[in-house]
Amino acid sequence: MLRVIQRRQLHLALSGQRLASGRLQLSHYARVGLKVSARSASTSTSPSNDKSSHTSNLPPSAVSPRKHRVELKPGPLKRPSPSSTTPRLHSTSPKQTQLSFPAFRPSPTSSTPDSVPSAIELAKQDIADATAQGVLRPAPHDAGTIKRFTHQAFELLKFYFRGLKAINTHRNQAAAIRSRIATGGAALSRAESRFIRTFQQDALKLIPFVIIVVVMEELIPFIALYVPRMLPSTCVLPGQRDRISAKARSNQQLVLAGNWKSFDVLRKESESSGFIPTLSLKNPGTLCGVIGVPAWGPLQLVQWRLQRHLQNVASDDKMLKQEVYGRDLTLPELKEALQERGMPMFSETNSADELRAQLKWWIDMTEIMPEGADAVSRRLFVLSIIGSHK
Repeated sequence: MLRVIQRRQLHLALSGQRLASGRLQLSHYARVGLKVSARSASTSTSPSNDKSSHTSNLPPSAVSPRKHRVELKPGPLKRPSPSSTTPRLHSTSPKQTQLSFPAFRPSPTSSTPDSVPSAIELAKQDIADATAQGVLRPAPHDAGTIKRFTHQAFELLKFYFRGLKAINTHRNQAAAIRSRIATGGAALSRAESRFIRTFQQDALKLIPFVIIVVVMEELIPFIALYVPRMLPSTCVLPGQRDRISAKARSNQQLVLAGNWKSFDVLRKESESSGFIPTLSLKNPGTLCGVIGVPAWGPLQLVQWRLQRHLQNVASDDKMLKQEVYGRDLTLPELKEALQERGMPMFSETNSADELRAQLKWWIDMTEIMPEGADAVSRRLFVLSIIGSHK
């Protein structure tokens, strides 16, 4: 009986141990299941969160910094297209009354004008340029102030003496040309015609120039500055010649810029007829300023100067057309021809072909002769077209 009771107690103890071990296994499996569910929940998150978490774990150098926006105030200026700013060039047909070159526009003046050199400084510069070009003999290197001044005065005296001798040489050459033409020789060329005309102008200036040289030679550089028309062409230094030409061109441009309204009125009044009679001009001084002719004196004298200049231009135009519109003219000769015709609007960048095209336009326009017009009146009308910038 006792043994039976001991066996039952032993059996109950064993079954309790088995039940406890089963509970331990169940709790272990429950823990494992929670871990698996947590892992599956973590892997089922959205891709954006995963990506952000991955990015946030990168080192700072791997994450590219965001660039700040730069605001431009004001915005950059847009340049206009060349087609909208460049004026169209008109045809050079003689039937049209439009210029084939751009109209003159005065250059803007700066608020701080450049300092103008004095007359003495300009005279010194002219002598230095003439010495560098071999026109005057340089002074010795060891010469002092007085010796250098005496040397320059003596060199200038020799230069003017050679210029006076050249006028006499030109007189003999002009006489030979006239004799050749009178005996039925070769026809007069444009170069020979301009040579004779220049000699005639120099001969008229000879007597007053000789008086100035004999009385006070030092005044000649100042005459070249303020009264350049008094000097013969053979007695002008290279620097003085360039300055005289530049000043004449500047004066022509100022006349064109300041009187375009009066030129436009003159053009409209005579547009139907196509010519302007010389005697009908109320203010011929403006036209004289365009072509570089002196405008001082009474009205009849100004009209006579204007008519004489345009008659010379008309004969020059015929010779230019015979020589294929100045095909053989150099660039300085083309500029001189345009200035004589009141067209000083060229720039230093213009080529010889462009200047020759402008000269051709002038010749073609002046060849159109309406009924009742002559060489002078037709050229006055063309000058009104140039002055009105049309």
